[in-house]
Amino acid sequence: MSEIEESVGNVYQDLGLENANDMLTKSSYVAKMALLIETSDVSEPEVAEKLELSLEKLQEILRGQFRDEPVHAMADYLEKISEITGSPP
Repeated sequence: MSEIEESVGNVYQDLGLENANDMLTKSSYVAKMALLIETSDVSEPEVAEKLELSLEKLQEILRGQFRDEPVHAMADYLEKISEITGSPP
């Protein structure tokens, strides 16, 4: 039988990643970014252009591939997407 461990509330910390708090913060930003884009009339290509990212890079970030992105860059992306969509972050 498998043993069940209680989470500390941060999946990245549970996995033993050294930058767990940053990863949790970035994942929160990405979830908000995705929601803003999904609930707006602005397309991913338009958002990518405004962020000066390739569409591929934006889609990678939205799929959770953001480990190498600095927290401050993710915060900037969220703020800009909020401005682009006209919705609060």
